[in-house]
Amino acid sequence: MESPDTSRPRSERSQDRFHGGLAAFIDHLKQEGLTESRIRCLRASARHFLIWLDQESIDIGVIDDAVLRRFRRHDCRCPRMEGERRKMLAGPSRQFASGALRLVRFFERSGRLQHLGELDDGLRLLDEFLAECAGRGYAADSLMGYRSACRHVLVWLHQSRIPMRRMDADVLERFVAHDCVCPGPFESPRKRLGGGRYVFPVEVFSRFLAGRGVLPAVASTTRNEVVDADLAAFGEWLRRHRGACEATIAHHLRRVAEMRPELGADPGRYNAASVREVLLRRFATASRPHARALATSMRMYLRFLAAGAKCLPTLVGAVPTAPGWRLRELPRYASAVDIERVIDSCDVTAPVGLRDRAILLLLARLALRAGDVVHLRLGDLDWEGARVRVCGKSRRETRLPLPQDAGDAVLDYIEHARPRIGEDRVSLTVRAPYRPFTSSNAITDVVIQALKRAGMGDVKPQGAYLFRHSAATNLLRAGASLDVIVALLRHRSPDTTVIYAKTDRPMLLEVAQPWIGAGR
Repeated sequence: MESPDTSRPRSERSQDRFHGGLAAFIDHLKQEGLTESRIRCLRASARHFLIWLDQESIDIGVIDDAVLRRFRRHDCRCPRMEGERRKMLAGPSRQFASGALRLVRFFERSGRLQHLGELDDGLRLLDEFLAECAGRGYAADSLMGYRSACRHVLVWLHQSRIPMRRMDADVLERFVAHDCVCPGPFESPRKRLGGGRYVFPVEVFSRFLAGRGVLPAVASTTRNEVVDADLAAFGEWLRRHRGACEATIAHHLRRVAEMRPELGADPGRYNAASVREVLLRRFATASRPHARALATSMRMYLRFLAAGAKCLPTLVGAVPTAPGWRLRELPRYASAVDIERVIDSCDVTAPVGLRDRAILLLLARLALRAGDVVHLRLGDLDWEGARVRVCGKSRRETRLPLPQDAGDAVLDYIEHARPRIGEDRVSLTVRAPYRPFTSSNAITDVVIQALKRAGMGDVKPQGAYLFRHSAATNLLRAGASLDVIVALLRHRSPDTTVIYAKTDRPMLLEVAQPWIGAGR
């Protein structure tokens, strides 16, 4: 057996070892019709990658996402690579590694590199999935978002040597957290809503793959956020004994999960000093609303622990009060004329306009919260009694009268625009995939778009609370009593409604005493 020529530099031995593959790669780039300058850049990057592999003693057969990320981030000391080193320092590292990515893909397609991935099969299944979605009426921009998200996941699976059948919640979490070097017009998932834009498309795609036998039928790409037994029990306690909605429960669990490591694993060892220290440390950098939210979540958690005799009930009193002043501001509102202008901005000749007009009228006439509209069901509408059942905060059920114009708008939407699917939620998306609104943010978006159409894009607050505050304020200015407003807003205590007593500026000017220094 001939011994290797160790007298030659390692860079030259590396070029000899992969010369045939590199030359074929260059020919392939020329066949793709790339410009000469682009080919020179890709050739230099690919050659650099091969030299680095040889220098790090990495066999080309084990190249995966981790190896590519190491190459992109390596502190270059590669021989005769001064030009590439300058490019790496001057430009984006992703662009610097583009030749390596193309080279690896070429080696896979030409059979020089055996890969465990299934990219070609995955892309074929993705095309079939998108064709099925298009046949079900999905909009073009929805299909584009599905294609981008699912294609990125498939490319990353292939590059990470993860078979499609293993695509589950753990794998998706790894994908969302990965430092992207995937070939294509992709960016790190964390930059796109923390990876949230990938979850629903991949969930739908995974159900399609399960139907084709690629994934197990029980596979899911979504994960229950509550994995800790104590937090799960806390969430159930909030649900059963406090009547909290799922969004509120999720907020409490997230805040408590962030604070628990500092408190310790044993609630029996909690004391007033540790509770105050944890919260005051966070108050120092938190906004005023967030500080109040942290204090509320801590108070709820300590009550839960005290109910199970896991800590002293007196600890609840140790929670510091977040800084703030009650009734320090006037509620912001829009006049009745402006509210009607916003409602009239909806195009009732289109399904989305019928839906949005029904939503806005419910907000304006009944002063509903965004969550009330999101969770409103067909069975909550009593057409004969002209009433609507609303289950608000703490799941307190209330029956409110359904005004004529709001009822007509809701009925018009249900009869002419609402998709015919097996779902009893009133408010649905108007484009496939048809599904109920998942959060109050959808109602906020409806209000924001209506305000823009009405030329009121700078009005604050831009959400359902603008209609809620406006309904209460306009009623008060029209002569309604606070008791009427308390009943409409469904406040537990009249003290919560007192802020609206400050909204009539002309009346306040009449009763306000002049400043004694005015004469001077």
